[in-house]
This record gives sequence, C-alpha cells and structure tokens, in this order.
Amino acid sequence: MDINQLINQCAQLIREARRVVFLTSAGMSADSNIPTFRDKEGYWSNFPPFKEKGLEAQDLASPWAFRNELPHAWAFYEWRRRNAAENSPHAGYTIINKWIDERFDDAFIHTTNTDGYHLRSGCPNDKVKEVHGSMWRLQCLNVCSYAYWQEDAVPLCDLDHDTMKASNYPKCPRCKGIARPHILMFGDGEYTGHPEQEKNFHSFAREPVDLVILVGSSGAVPTNDYLALEFMRHRAPVININLDPSANSIVGAEYFLPLKGKEAFEQLDEALKTL
Repeated sequence: MDINQLINQCAQLIREARRVVFLTSAGMSADSNIPTFRDKEGYWSNFPPFKEKGLEAQDLASPWAFRNELPHAWAFYEWRRRNAAENSPHAGYTIINKWIDERFDDAFIHTTNTDGYHLRSGCPNDKVKEVHGSMWRLQCLNVCSYAYWQEDAVPLCDLDHDTMKASNYPKCPRCKGIARPHILMFGDGEYTGHPEQEKNFHSFAREPVDLVILVGSSGAVPTNDYLALEFMRHRAPVININLDPSANSIVGAEYFLPLKGKEAFEQLDEALKTL
C-alpha cells in the first residue's frame, strides 16, 4: 500500500478514536538526539573508556555497577542527564499532547523511556506512566526507605569526560548515603517504583481502549510490544510506528508506518486536518 494511503487510514482511525493509549519507547526519543544504546558501536563511540574496560550499557545500568564501578556508573547517567538537558522534546510530543487535550475523550502514555520528555513536553502528570522510571528522579542506593525525589539539577555530578568517571555524587536526604537514579535498571530488585503513576495507569486500563499507538519499540526491550498484544486481544487496532520492519514481528500490527516518530506524527496531524 502507498504510504500516503496508509497515513490517511491511520488518521481516520485516530479521528474516530475516543480512548487511546500511546506506548512509546526508545525510537520516540531518537529524533531528539537521545541515544538508544541498542547499537553497541554507537555506544562505544560515545564512551571510549567503557570500551577499554569492556563495560556495556547493561553493565553500567545496574545496581551492581553502582556498588562496584560507582564512578563509571554515575558518569554514564550524568552524561545522559546532560544530553537530555541539552536537547528537547521534538514536535511529535507536542502533537500527542494536543491530541490528548483536544481530540480524545481519554488517553494515556505508557513509556519505557527514562528521559522524562513526555512530562517535560507538558503532558499532564496523571496521563503518563514511566514504566522504567526517570533519570530526573533519585532514590537511595541502600534503600533506606521507599522514597524517591525529583532532581532537575544539571550538572548533578562532576564528570571527567576523558576517563568517564564521576565524582561528588548526590546524597540521600534521609541517610546521607549515595543516591542512584530512580530507574528500573538491569538485574534490579531495588527500584522503589512509582505507585501514583501505576495507580493512574491501572485506573485508565480498566476500561477498553479503541486505539493503540505503538512508537519506536524494539525486540531488545519489548515491554510495550507485549502490552500492545494485550490490548489487541480486546479488539483494539494498533498503529505501529517504527523505521525497522522487524520491529513488527511481535505485534504483527495491520497498520505499520515505517517512519521516524517525529515524521509520523507530523504527517498524521497534517492528514487529520483534511478529514
């Protein structure tokens, strides 16, 4: 099918939808210059000292790293915080917010991204679940309590780019121990969660949705793919936006848009204006 025909079909689904869930993953942030770290060579090019030590992203994004490679672990997240602060949510985020505000009766964003861009773009707090947490919140590394707190300071740590080592780490306000990102990391049984976001999503998901928009997911972290399948079992159509055709292998969505996130939302928004 011609891409313009497909865009128009998807725009018609959006026009008719009343309750919509957006499932966004790393590909959604890529247009804002947020690295996905799926590409090992791209990861190594950003962090040569990690390549020398054989430390991959999943090694550093772990409680193990914060206890055994603390300067490198905090350097990894400090670099990511600075990168996210230097960039900004692209136009696709604004379009989603506009649709939620003006077009649908109810909608929700379930994101695996930790860059905080949906909230930073102005989406209401009660419309977002950051299922893997956020780099803009911290918790105690030793879990002296289940508390977490907002921390927007950039820079947060001192960072030596040549060695990719951080120093002057943030502290837990309760026990004065080291703080860590409030992020669900690899092999992580210590992430304290976000009960309010979880409650909001469960409340939304109690009623059927009539459209799922899946954006930028991958087989490497298929959290949103399997959630899309759950909604599909209740007869909700899925629009899958992804540059990689293999990314449709789990969901098998009828409506697959082989586009970047920003481009897809801009084209869909333009098509809606003609319906």
